[in-house]
Amino acid sequence: MNFKDSIIYYLFRALYYLGERQYLHKTWRFFYYFDFWRKKIVFKNLDIAFPEKDRKEKVKIAKNFYKNFLKFFEDVIIFNKNPDLLNIKIKNRFFLEKVLKLNEPVIFVTAHFGNWEILPKYISYQYKKSIAVVMRKIDHPKIDAFFKKVRGDSNIKIIKKNNIKEVVKVLKEDKGLVGILIDQYIGNRKNPEIIFFKKTRFNSAVSRLAKSLNAIVLPIFIYIERDKYIIEFKEYRRFGNTTIEEFTKWQANIIENMIKEYPEQYYWFHNRWKN
Repeated sequence: MNFKDSIIYYLFRALYYLGERQYLHKTWRFFYYFDFWRKKIVFKNLDIAFPEKDRKEKVKIAKNFYKNFLKFFEDVIIFNKNPDLLNIKIKNRFFLEKVLKLNEPVIFVTAHFGNWEILPKYISYQYKKSIAVVMRKIDHPKIDAFFKKVRGDSNIKIIKKNNIKEVVKVLKEDKGLVGILIDQYIGNRKNPEIIFFKKTRFNSAVSRLAKSLNAIVLPIFIYIERDKYIIEFKEYRRFGNTTIEEFTKWQANIIENMIKEYPEQYYWFHNRWKN
């Protein structure tokens, strides 16, 4: 493990320690004022997403984002110990229950928004369903193992990003549930260029899977509102008589609207608009 990886690993170990004792969210000021690595990206993204807001408004969003980010990490640890310790409500539950009865392949589409780490855990816990989640493998094995421990659940299967064969197997052969986060930057020209706050290429993997497998796409989000978590399902769709661009635009619009409504709960660390 090189020096940088060692720092990252032990930093997350320290965060985990503070999170177990529910002190982590109280340290947000330290991380905000001493983040010399990602804070520039946070404000760059806020400038792109909200050009109409002044600096004072963006600083307020950024500070609350840091606070929420640490709170989310803390709540993942709490949930792993006892899910009933968190106050979680479901909005539009009937969308989920309807698709589960169909016994067809279902793709949960979401973003790095709110406490997305809890989503598969909660659905698995409440409905006793196994879920596969597509995530990028962390390069260093020790750090990757640490996050598997944090994310771990016997009913949650982690599929490495770009392992399309495994995703297809879960959806087509097992008629299973797969969760995919699609909001990160993607430069591949096969992906359509659409408006997501600004003109940019947007991940069309879910659209292509829905088209080829006739899978149901169900948007799902989780956010904090008045000291409780809301898991919200949006109306689901099949690919039907549309195009990859239009189906992808539908997903991007839903994500953008959620971010606009709860900007302090979006993961602004990603260098989303590189182009």
